[in-house]
Amino acid sequence: MEDDQRRQRRKTRGMQSEERAEALRKLKIRRQGGGADIGEERYKIKIDEPIYDTVDDDEYENLVAQRREDFKGFIVDDDGLGYGDEGEEVDWTKSGVIPSSEEESEGELEKKKPKKKTEKKEHKKPSFEAAAALMGKQRISNLFTSAVFNKSKPSVASSDSVLDDVLAEFAPDENDKEKRRRGNKRSSQNGTVLAPAALITSIKTENTPASVVAVNTLSSNSLYKHDVIEEGKEVLEFPKNETDLGVVEEPPVVTSEVEASKDTSELKVEPVMKEADGWTLNAKIKVEKDPTFSATAGLQTNISSDLNAEIGPGVYFDEKPPFVVELDGSLPFYMLDAYEEFSGSNAGNIYLFGKVKAGSTYHSCCVVVKNMQRCMYAIPNGPVFEDSVIMNLERDVEESKISPTAFHTKLHEMASGLKANIKKQLLDRNVSNFSMKPVKRNYAFERSDIERKENYVLKISYPFKDPPLPSDLKGETFRALLGTHSSALELFLIKRKIKGPSWLSLSRFTTSSTAQRVSWCKFEVTVDSPKDIKIATSSKNTGEIPPVVVTAINLKTVINQKQNINEIASASVICCHKAKIDTPMLASEWTRPGMLSHFTVVRKLEDGLFPMGFNKEAADKNIKAGSNIISMESSERALLNRLMIELHKLDSDILVGHNISGFDLDVLLNRVKACKVPNSMWSKIGRLKRSEMPRLNKGNTVFGSGASPGIMSCIAGRLLCDTFLCSRDLLKEVSYSLTELAKTQLSKNRKEIAPHDIPGMFQSSQSLMELVCSTSQLFLIFIFVDIVNTMDLQIEIGETDAWLSMELMFHLSVLPLTRQLTNISGNLWGKTLQGARAQRVEYLLLHAFHAKKFMVPDKFYTPKENKTVKRKSDGPEDKVNNDLGENDEIAPPGNEPVKSKKAASYAGGLVLEPKKGLYDKYILLLDFNSLYPSIIQEYNICFTTVERSEDGLVPRLPSATATGVLPELLKNLVERRKHVKRLLKTASGLKYQQFDIQQQALKLTANSMYGCLGFSSSRFYAKPLAELITLQGREILQSTVDLVRNNLNFDVIYGDTDSIMIYTGLDDINKAKSIAGNIIKEVNKRYKRLEIDLDGVYKRMLLLKKKKYAAVKEQIRDGKIYKVIERKGLDMVRRDWSLLSKETGDFCLEQILSELSCEEVVEAIHNKLRKVQEDMRKGEIGLEKYIITKTLTRPPEAYPDAKSQPHVEVALRLKKLGYTSGCSAGDTVPYIICCEKGNGLSTSVGIAQRARHPDELTKDNENLMIDIDYYLAQQIHPVVSRLCASIEGTSPATLADCLGLDPSKFQSKSSEVANNDHSGSVICMTDDEERYRGCEALNLSCPDCCVSFKCPSVLSYIQTVALEKPQDLQDQSTNTTTTFWQKFCCPKCQVEFPPASLSNQVKRRAELFISTYYKGFMTCDDETCDYTTRSLNLRVVGESERGTVCPNYPRCNGRLVRQYSEADVYKQLSYFCYLLDADRCIDKVDAKLRAAVEKEVGRIRGLVGLAFSTAQKVRDRCDYGWVKLSDLFASI
Repeated sequence: MEDDQRRQRRKTRGMQSEERAEALRKLKIRRQGGGADIGEERYKIKIDEPIYDTVDDDEYENLVAQRREDFKGFIVDDDGLGYGDEGEEVDWTKSGVIPSSEEESEGELEKKKPKKKTEKKEHKKPSFEAAAALMGKQRISNLFTSAVFNKSKPSVASSDSVLDDVLAEFAPDENDKEKRRRGNKRSSQNGTVLAPAALITSIKTENTPASVVAVNTLSSNSLYKHDVIEEGKEVLEFPKNETDLGVVEEPPVVTSEVEASKDTSELKVEPVMKEADGWTLNAKIKVEKDPTFSATAGLQTNISSDLNAEIGPGVYFDEKPPFVVELDGSLPFYMLDAYEEFSGSNAGNIYLFGKVKAGSTYHSCCVVVKNMQRCMYAIPNGPVFEDSVIMNLERDVEESKISPTAFHTKLHEMASGLKANIKKQLLDRNVSNFSMKPVKRNYAFERSDIERKENYVLKISYPFKDPPLPSDLKGETFRALLGTHSSALELFLIKRKIKGPSWLSLSRFTTSSTAQRVSWCKFEVTVDSPKDIKIATSSKNTGEIPPVVVTAINLKTVINQKQNINEIASASVICCHKAKIDTPMLASEWTRPGMLSHFTVVRKLEDGLFPMGFNKEAADKNIKAGSNIISMESSERALLNRLMIELHKLDSDILVGHNISGFDLDVLLNRVKACKVPNSMWSKIGRLKRSEMPRLNKGNTVFGSGASPGIMSCIAGRLLCDTFLCSRDLLKEVSYSLTELAKTQLSKNRKEIAPHDIPGMFQSSQSLMELVCSTSQLFLIFIFVDIVNTMDLQIEIGETDAWLSMELMFHLSVLPLTRQLTNISGNLWGKTLQGARAQRVEYLLLHAFHAKKFMVPDKFYTPKENKTVKRKSDGPEDKVNNDLGENDEIAPPGNEPVKSKKAASYAGGLVLEPKKGLYDKYILLLDFNSLYPSIIQEYNICFTTVERSEDGLVPRLPSATATGVLPELLKNLVERRKHVKRLLKTASGLKYQQFDIQQQALKLTANSMYGCLGFSSSRFYAKPLAELITLQGREILQSTVDLVRNNLNFDVIYGDTDSIMIYTGLDDINKAKSIAGNIIKEVNKRYKRLEIDLDGVYKRMLLLKKKKYAAVKEQIRDGKIYKVIERKGLDMVRRDWSLLSKETGDFCLEQILSELSCEEVVEAIHNKLRKVQEDMRKGEIGLEKYIITKTLTRPPEAYPDAKSQPHVEVALRLKKLGYTSGCSAGDTVPYIICCEKGNGLSTSVGIAQRARHPDELTKDNENLMIDIDYYLAQQIHPVVSRLCASIEGTSPATLADCLGLDPSKFQSKSSEVANNDHSGSVICMTDDEERYRGCEALNLSCPDCCVSFKCPSVLSYIQTVALEKPQDLQDQSTNTTTTFWQKFCCPKCQVEFPPASLSNQVKRRAELFISTYYKGFMTCDDETCDYTTRSLNLRVVGESERGTVCPNYPRCNGRLVRQYSEADVYKQLSYFCYLLDADRCIDKVDAKLRAAVEKEVGRIRGLVGLAFSTAQKVRDRCDYGWVKLSDLFASI
């Protein structure tokens, strides 16, 4: 029985078990001393036939092409990753396996290299047991990719190794198996070795064949698309007799191609130690005296002598790097971007990303800068470095009484106590490696606890891996610390004097091996000391600026209804491989063949399939294009992996997209996280390898603030160009959506595809291909021309998102402009692209003050809670408005002044009260060139020159003769700009554009200098300096106005901050310009740096109020006069008005500014309004003209009053419908006001609830129609009425009547009340009818019959008596005017009216108006707002007085004015006096009739005297009618 069982077990084990038993038998014989029967061949392993076929390049290419054709479209999905079968070979020497979903967060996918070896179709079954002995606990799929399948030629083996292999299969314990497997590290003695590229550091070849065989290490289920080395590359061959091979798991490699030298040299391979699953492997090219058996030894026998490996990064030939180096061995490196590690073991490491030259092309390179040291300064107390002692020592050094060494020794002795104090603080924080030395530094900033002077301080340096000292730390011997939180990157840029993208020289560097690599760049080097990096000098290798690779990305998303999140349905990439960054590029340059490539990947939706015919159509397009431009994946995870692979292959320097910061990257990275894409895969979106994903916390909710820190960390190494942010900085548009910008800037129409429409497009092949083509950007059409037997490549450009984003970037010259700004300021290019204007100025000052040995203020980073609003300034002094766009807020230390951002704390520019009206003669606009920067230079205003007072008063002008840092810096910028402008005059073409970009960058930088002083969150905030500058600005403008008015006798009609408008009263433009020349000459001779210049000549001007005017500007070009209408602050230039209202307003404005008569203008406007309202009611106006746009300044959910704001309600509804764009902070929301059919303004539903997106009306009108009455009353009438306020012959009521509205609802307010300007409203009016227009009548009530009637004026009765005959008076007995004053009785019952009753009723009516005034009703002066309240709003915005800001601000920019003002009360009481004033009538009639009039006046005086006296007394109690002479005349 036992024998049967034994035989059964032996049978199940099979031949392999018998072979193992035979091996054990032979081993037993050998150990017993009997090995004669084994013979000489006892250690040799028999190989029946070779495993691989060796083919040349042509055969391999044909084989791959045939396989691709056979398996075209074949997709294998492995756990959601997916890969495309490209028909290429895999490298069976590598055992890497794609980790499972549980392992992916820790493991990394490996990038493999192509291999041109084909496996024979017929060969013996490999030894699975040997593979298992080698692989250990790995997955079963590893058995199919392991190198152990390869059999070797006979080689001598160790018996111990044989025993280990055999026993490993029968080991009872897994740990024992692993232990024995780890011991198997010996290699065969002979045979050619295939060394991993990660181990190669220096190789020379001899007699290298011309053809190339590339080694592909891609496993069978890898994602990577196979790359094939081009023919002509050289072969790497390893010496057969100098090998010692172990099994090495190769880390991810970004391969590169480098030509090999044909000279003979030795092969050097450095050992690499790598731990995986607890075991360590090494590999050395070295001959062992006692070679032992290796499970992979069989591989060596079948490797041909012409084996080649693609050269990876870090490989040297002839002990020289593959990239270009200078004669002195330094590496020229063009830096584009930099990144700093803030935490962990690599804290303080800096990663520079840029370009190096290899051969004739540029490749990406990462420079790892290590050993950065913190630099901080301890400010000592007075006794440490006594001034008198220091002065004596310095004098002794100058007189050579003591040596500099002795001087420094003395300084160290004086600082011994300070050093001990600091040392204790450092040691308490476990900082053991540090250095300290006394140095001389200056300080000139705002901290009150640090003296503003030059003094000796203690400089402290220690590594960044150690924690920083607290910023508020103080000790017995020091009062403050500076530089505690300065970042390593900031110190590196400032100390190495690196200003933006530029050539650097790396004097000492080492090339990183593959295992040590931290980046995905083509090359990677390490610099151990930052001092080994400096600005490169001019040479042939640094003469040109390298082109960059620009990639535009666009995502199409769908909404997951269950989780309410965006999921990616397709992704598209378009790449420009050689984009210039130093000059603008014409479309003909960057669109030429060979410059562009593109790729689109689309996936199946959940539980869906691709529609019938789509696969074939996509395949046809790929064949037509000659590459896979459309790829299909089965899952979102596979799509993301494919996208990352393609992005990695492109090796992009710059990522482009429209709102890519706020949407695309955020969605992409969150989906990567949700789909558990491996770290080694998703990190390829940047250039740093990542072991975990940073926190993707949201950045600022305020739009335009750029990407969040988490996103920027993920894409570190690649610049981010968001055309949404750039267009907001460079353009003035109503909307910054891609659709609008494509139309206005590129003259192209863009089709928008909403997220909720995308699932429906997967229903048919045609619609899905439309979606794919709308995102694939390019269609490549090959046209074969048989006549010349050539093939032309025509690129057809589709108007789609990624393409439009890239085209917009080139159109606006974003790259050269931002690069110039960065080079001037010395900050990071990535920050400039994100709109960090404050950081540009900050780094400009950091560089300048560091060069002067100044200690600079600290910067502290805090969580962001930015709340920015736009302010509208209409007061006499325009408050400071800084919009520098800083991304990081600053939290000052406890001893630094607290800075509030809510309101301006000091007065800004002077804004004169305009002389309103329509001017038809020439008006001159004179403007000071760069007023505030010029003031800084004119008066030498700087941190170093201005003495600040402790009481907070505005400081005095500096008396220092030495030029300050700010004036010197500005002078340099101005002179550079003048030089560039001189070059600009003689330049043309691209040179002209290049110089124009340079002068724009210099101008923007100079004009931003003042902003950093007044911006409360700026690192260099200095309120006293900003106050002094604006004070001088006000004085300069006022003195200029006085000069023009008093000395030159011209009328200044308006002035604003840095400009004045002068009315010449002339019709001759040449004479007007002559006057301008005289004024400019008189003003400029007062100053050294300030210059005023002629900015414009206006033929006609409509001046409405402060900062609101329109004018016809005349410009002379080529001897011809061109007229342009210039608008400033009018409703037509605001975004929250419909196109219909803007067009109507433009028409009215053109008529007003034309040279037609007043009657013709009024008639044209009235006819236009009638025509507009008729067309609107007939439905002949296009839907797009009703669209109103408004921008979301925060997420729609964050609005507390969302129900009262139409654009917020629309955005919230869009989000529910699945829209991803148009409903986030920063988006411009279009909407139309609707109403139910049959209802207009009478509807009870609010305006916000009746607002609809245009798409909602076109798809489902919900029984809604456009609210015509709303548009007539709230969109058209306010615009036209404000423009026509100064035009005679029309009024708001008349305009309302023309629009078909009720005129009674649009009674004109007094223009003085509306503008809160009552000066001269009574005195200047000479005509009684005009003077008292708008006053309410004096209503009297009969004491007997109680009938009410209007009291006529005495003057009207007297004039009737004087002109009419007695019989005519009898005939007019029914006329109230005649009856009341003739008989002094009730017009109805004819009962006599008592004089006392008249007096009492006059008094009661007057008190009623006074009571109305004291109710204190306030109303907004903006007609579209009409907000009314009795509450005081104590908010202050700009220059507004407390209590005048409209509560609807910022939606309304109006001001609260009294609904019934002092002027109204006084005017009404004066009107009562006018009605009852009998004596005044005598002067109003002709002298011939005066006798008859006097008799009648005498009669009436007795009747109205009491009432007139009562009205006069009440009126005289009003202070409005009194003038204090002390306010007009100064006391002597």
